[in-house]
Order: sequence, then structure tokens, then C-alpha cells
Amino acid sequence: MENNVLMIAAEFPPCGGGGVGRVSALARYLIDKGYRVTVLTASENHYAISDPSLVFEHPNLSVVRLQSPTIKTWQWRLKQVFPFISFDDNYILWRRFAIHKAKQLHRQAPFDVVVSSYPCTSNHAVAYAVAKTFSVPWCADYRDPPWWLYSESHKQQPQFYDYANLAAHNVVTTSQAKQLISQKLAVSEHDITVVQNGCHPMAASIPIAAPASEGFELIHTGSFYEEGRDINELIRAVDAMDSAITLRFIGDKPYSTTKTLLESLTHPERVTFTSYIPSNEVLTISAAAAALVVIQGDLFTNQIPGKVYEYLALQKPILLITNTGSATYELMHNEPNVICAEYGNYQSIADAILKLKHHKVVMIDRQRYTRDKMAQKFEWVICNLLK
Repeated sequence: MENNVLMIAAEFPPCGGGGVGRVSALARYLIDKGYRVTVLTASENHYAISDPSLVFEHPNLSVVRLQSPTIKTWQWRLKQVFPFISFDDNYILWRRFAIHKAKQLHRQAPFDVVVSSYPCTSNHAVAYAVAKTFSVPWCADYRDPPWWLYSESHKQQPQFYDYANLAAHNVVTTSQAKQLISQKLAVSEHDITVVQNGCHPMAASIPIAAPASEGFELIHTGSFYEEGRDINELIRAVDAMDSAITLRFIGDKPYSTTKTLLESLTHPERVTFTSYIPSNEVLTISAAAAALVVIQGDLFTNQIPGKVYEYLALQKPILLITNTGSATYELMHNEPNVICAEYGNYQSIADAILKLKHHKVVMIDRQRYTRDKMAQKFEWVICNLLK
């Protein structure tokens, strides 16, 4: 008899972005193991970026895509009347439809277990409603901890205490996040399992191209933020070096202080920004880079960017800009192709770039970073809930 799994994932292929890979890979793995998987997700009008290459089909996979308006459509109007109103996430309107639909699906063909994956609060809210109504075992995947758990500037969200009390098990991506969730939500560490992220199989199998003989290009992919993932000291360091070193950001636009900085550079042509590119193309570009960049400040000390596993699997020199003791540092600092620099420290970053430029790549087992191990461990958690 097949085990029937309901996955609540507002963002699911063809939605693009690094976070989608975790739930997508888990769905694939469960299906391969004989599970029947139903994914309750949002309509494509919610997705800021789309990547059709991530879409897959299988007889044991049912994707239920609910049409609903986005909160962005109404947000500016509501702000006119209620200027201090805030929303948990962009799927708050979808959530209402999803709760009703999830209950309807369970009545038609009962689920054996429910899995929901943060950072979308609405995913947990839908799973909570199903678990509470039907007493179905629920696995809450937090990935990274909610911001309010480790930043005093964010208002606490009391519904997470309800989630913690009802969820049969919780999953996080780092040991630091496990401790934080346990302390803040009063959950036993026995009820929390660390399941690290992983990379797309393509990252571990794509041919590694030799970097261009002329120049040395550093590439940073994905989002960056003035608070917690600041790129300005890195830009200053590159601007002060010889002309052979350039810096390319893929997937995000410069924020206000960076725009001001760019205007003051001696060599602004060395720093370029490219908007979103599909994940397969990003991997191809990254595989040909001279070196890759990871930036994690104090705000993200408990979490690890998903792209780290792709970077490691690409077997490229990596510039890691973070503080000693962060989750990303603990994972990466002993890796043979990683050069570390202190977050926000111009001189430390400049010194690390010079080391990176002369680094000789060490051959590694690229397959050990794929999402297969992540999905295998996650399936083990689900197996225990089904006993």
C-alpha cells in the first residue's frame, strides 16, 4: 500500500529560485521510494521568477495549483487605509483557499502525513489546519529559522508556538537553527532533526570549464542585503586591485548605498550586475568562473545559503566572507577550496582575494553535495512518523 503524502509548498516548479529545489527534490525522492505525493501550491501569478526547466511529471505526483490574487495587488490600497498593517508573507490570500482545499483533498483520499516547508508562513498555517482538524502527523520543515527568532527588531509571531505544539516533528538545516528553535519555541531537541540542503545533480556533474586566461572574475549569485549580506566592502576591495580582477553579481540589483558607492569607484567597469537567470544557465556560468563568492553576516549566522552546496560541488575556488562561528563558516572553513575573510573587514577581504587568485584547486568528491542525501534523511524522518 502506497503512503499518501501531502506537501504544502506555495512555491513549487515552475517557480524559480534557490529555495524551490529543496521541496522539489524531496517530492522526486519520495516518489522514487514508492510514495504517492500531492503538492498543494500557488498559481504562477504569485511567482516573481519562473524556471520551467525545474518542472517534472510522474503518475504518483499530483500538483494542485490554486488560483488566487496576490497580496501585492491589494497591499497598496490597504496601506492607504491601514498604514501600519503588515503581512506574514505574499501568500496570505492563497492561504485561505489552500486551507479549504487541503481539507477537501484529505476527505477525498486521506493523507498519512503532511509536510510543510518554511520560509513561507502560509505553508505552515495550512499544514497546521489539516493536522489539527484530522490529527494527521505533520512534519514542519523550517529550513532557516524565522527572522523574529534571532532578531529583536522583528515582532514575535505567536502562531509559531501553536505550530511547535502540534507538529509531530520539526526539521531545520543547521545545528545552530536546531538550538534556536528548541530554545525559543520550547521544543525538545529530540523532536528536531537537522537535514542540510544540497545541490542540483547538474552542479556535481557539469564539466568544469577552465577560467579565461585573461582576467580573474569573481561571481556572486543570488540575493544580497544591506543588513546581513552587505557587498560594499567586497566592491571596494576589487576596485582597489589590479585591472585583471572583476566582480559580477547575478540575480539581484544594487541597493541605495551600493549605487552611491558605484558612482565613487575608480574603476566602476570592474563591477557588473545581471538580473535573474534560470538556474541551469547560472550553473554553466559559475562552472566557468575563476572563483565564487559567499557572503553571510551576523543576521544570517544561524543559516547556510542553499547555493553553498552548488558552489562546493562545482569544485571552484570560493571566497567565503563571514564571521568565525557562523553556520556557514562551520560548514565551509575546512573545505580545501575555500578561502575565508571576515565579514565587513575590507583588509581581510582584500587579502583573501589575493590568496584566492593564486589558489590551486583541490580535486574532491563532487557527488557528496547533492540533494540526494538531504532527501534520504528527510524521508527517514517521514518514515518514523508513519510507524
